Amino acid sequence: MGCCDGLSKCFLITFGILFLLFGGACLGGGIYVLVAKNDILILARSATDGAVDTIDAPSLIERAAHVLIAIGSFILCISFVGCCGACLKSKCLLRTYVIIVGLMIVLEVAAAILAAVFMNKMETYAKDNLQTMLNDNYIGPYATSNAVSLAFDLAQILLDCCGVVNRTEYASITTWNTTYAYNSSGVYVTANATIPLTCCQFNNKDAFPDEMTTFINSMVNNTCPVTQTGAHTTGCYEALKEEFSKYFNIMVGIAAGMGGLQIIGFISACCLMKEDRKTKDII
Repeated sequence: MGCCDGLSKCFLITFGILFLLFGGACLGGGIYVLVAKNDILILARSATDGAVDTIDAPSLIERAAHVLIAIGSFILCISFVGCCGACLKSKCLLRTYVIIVGLMIVLEVAAAILAAVFMNKMETYAKDNLQTMLNDNYIGPYATSNAVSLAFDLAQILLDCCGVVNRTEYASITTWNTTYAYNSSGVYVTANATIPLTCCQFNNKDAFPDEMTTFINSMVNNTCPVTQTGAHTTGCYEALKEEFSKYFNIMVGIAAGMGGLQIIGFISACCLMKEDRKTKDII
């Protein structure tokens, strides 16, 4: 066995093991997204589906989870083929591995180019849909019967944001309950809120929506819904985008690393087949 043959076999087996781990991570990540659903995902659904009647349809994120599961399963299979081909020096398995990995590299490059081209259009589409959903469905934090309205309230509390773009949007929305009563020097005052109370700062965020009294009493400034003093200034679209970008950047880094490993695996498999052909020619 030549030096190139040994190195190629070592690289291919190592790459196969790493790819098996990556496939398992994709599979596990996709399953986690589908199982660990929460109300914030309602906003992702509304951003990509754009209608209350289809709010239970899979969002872009959940479709991506299904894709991750499919990709993870596929990667586990192809990694097994690569490892077996390297260990057994099977020409058939190695050829199959080279063809499939080569196609994967081409498709991944094409997908990266398409994602870069259509990213801005997707962002505009998502923002417009979220604004439409807010205008048509927001009823305020006192009622939790509307899933979209509740999702916006949860997003505003958990992500420290207000509205889709900013808090001024609530001035033109007529569907939400603006009645707000608060304690002013021992006297309860009833006023019209200019923003939902969920746009304000709270010391006990976990109390919403099950313990509304506890939640409201934990407001840092109880005049905030009326005066907007201390209210969140960031829009929920940017807050959601920033939250998702944390995981997106991690996934891009992992994908880039795995892309490099794919190329190494591809070259190693080709070297193994070439060395095997040379050995047979000598014999």
